[in-house]
Amino acid sequence: MNYPAWGTVMGQPFGVAAYSNIGFVFDRNKIHEYQCYWPKEETGLARDVYIGFKYQCVEYARRFLTLYFKAAFQDIPHAHHIWALETIEDCTKEEGTFPFVNFPNGSKEPPKIGDIIIYPYSKEQRFGHVGVIINVNLEEKIVDIAEQNYEEAGWECPEYARRLIMKIENGQYFITNKRIGKPYDNWDAKEEIFGWKRIDFNPKL
Repeated sequence: MNYPAWGTVMGQPFGVAAYSNIGFVFDRNKIHEYQCYWPKEETGLARDVYIGFKYQCVEYARRFLTLYFKAAFQDIPHAHHIWALETIEDCTKEEGTFPFVNFPNGSKEPPKIGDIIIYPYSKEQRFGHVGVIINVNLEEKIVDIAEQNYEEAGWECPEYARRLIMKIENGQYFITNKRIGKPYDNWDAKEEIFGWKRIDFNPKL
């Protein structure tokens, strides 16, 4: 199967483009071309934001949250480290944060649009993985994910990268890694999911 080349737009849910990372070959001499910074003078936000390394999964998740919620999580070594973050920066202010709340897979709180889904470190995913939840249908028990650089595969369609089956048992919500449509490979059925994270814009005082 022929996948789009590096930098090709794969989809654009909620106006946030996701790009192909296929065929990327790291060149240390071009590192500044890969790193993406948004100066506050250009964005209208109250602070500069480091978006990330094109076109990795972390870069997409941070860019989505910055554009959609005007909030950005701090720089982290790898995607799975996002799970340990307790706060996320409020980019509408020079200083200030919101709680960044974890919902472990199997929580009694269902995922919502704008939550990010986090995968742990594993043999298959050496850096973990992060994607953005862009659709939740509790009746049909499906969750749609937008992402970059998931096993260097293309999107199912322009609306989402993967459509995952959700299980609801005893009031608990589980996002499985069983996708509706053609699987990427046998290994993704073995992948675990930490859960989903959400920005708490109204923390209890």
